[in-house]
Amino acid sequence: MSIVYLDTSAALKLLVQEPESIAMEQYVSREGDQLVSSMLLFTELHCAAHRRGGVDLSSVNVLLGGVELVKLVDEDLRTAGLSAWGLRSADAIHLAAAVRIEVDAVLTYDAEMGEAVERLGMTWLRVK
Repeated sequence: MSIVYLDTSAALKLLVQEPESIAMEQYVSREGDQLVSSMLLFTELHCAAHRRGGVDLSSVNVLLGGVELVKLVDEDLRTAGLSAWGLRSADAIHLAAAVRIEVDAVLTYDAEMGEAVERLGMTWLRVK
């Protein structure tokens, strides 16, 4: 079983209909990989639900129930802030958490984050 870090760009495809949504639904419904993320995903998905119309909070909570959420630690914030990854703050925090918990892959549709994942020698996973 692989440990796969789920970032917000990928998780949103399970809540908002986008071209990759069906593939993401099939991916998360199969058994095998363990999905993990940081508590930042909780914050970002709830904020997105409040900001966008049509995203049901109960759907957000069901999605989050299938993801192991790890606490952010000061080290994650320091690593993100001091990194030269060239990412937006939230993406850098997600990546710092993924590095700390030593995931097997990062599931993201954000090209900048995916490229940073690969520069770190990690696997960038995109489900299509």
